[in-house]
Amino acid sequence: MFGKRKKDQPSGSEFHQADSEQQLFAQLLAETRADPEKVFTIDMVGRGTPGRDLDEQVERLRRSGVTASHPPATEAAAADRSSARADPSADELVPLSRQPFIAETGDVFFIPDGGGSVLLGHVLATLHDAVYVAVFQRPEDLPRPADPLVVLATQPVVAGLTLPARFQPGMWEVVGNVAPDTARLLPAYTWGTDLDGVHVTDFSGSRSRPATEIEATTIPRRVVVSPYFIDIAVRAVVGLVDWHPDFEHLRYRSTPRSVDLFPDR
Repeated sequence: MFGKRKKDQPSGSEFHQADSEQQLFAQLLAETRADPEKVFTIDMVGRGTPGRDLDEQVERLRRSGVTASHPPATEAAAADRSSARADPSADELVPLSRQPFIAETGDVFFIPDGGGSVLLGHVLATLHDAVYVAVFQRPEDLPRPADPLVVLATQPVVAGLTLPARFQPGMWEVVGNVAPDTARLLPAYTWGTDLDGVHVTDFSGSRSRPATEIEATTIPRRVVVSPYFIDIAVRAVVGLVDWHPDFEHLRYRSTPRSVDLFPDR
């Protein structure tokens, strides 16, 4: 398993190798916990079993000009997820008692917009140490009454797979928990290269098949970004910073959903 990391310089990228997706996400979580303002984008470009299979794919990446990255030592797995639950009411949302760096499926949270207001976020799913989050418009930007459940039923403005390093006081405050509409919002993904073959997969990565030519060009890649990147994209959405082309993969779009291509059996 390896992901291709976009470097700060626009001239190139480097690959980040791990024995499994779970290990890769654990390494990235360790990076973002150590530096919550770290910015990176990882494009999941390949899978394989450790050894010759993965080594051959890595060698092909080297020949394409991608340099090697030495990942940090894997940090111990995150603490057991808290079982705390709370239903957000229409008139009040208050921070829950939750250990830092922990997020659960269904968590509703406030994400500061950098200008003194907040947007509402929702953890739609967890994937190893990563979380898929959707960020919605500010309640004041919607017709009244705009209680939290109404906001969560609208179309997100930003969505992406990231790490929970900013789930801590003063950053992303968890204020409740509501079962997410995963059928409506969880995307399908593609991974792989033209050389090794592009595959389409469900959100969890448990079901995969070769992508058609149209799917290979229209279904988004599986990309994981640093949580600070989400913050910057939110500030761009509200107009505090310029929108950058690197934010495009975080702009929510109605792409083929996981449930469309891989219906529940």
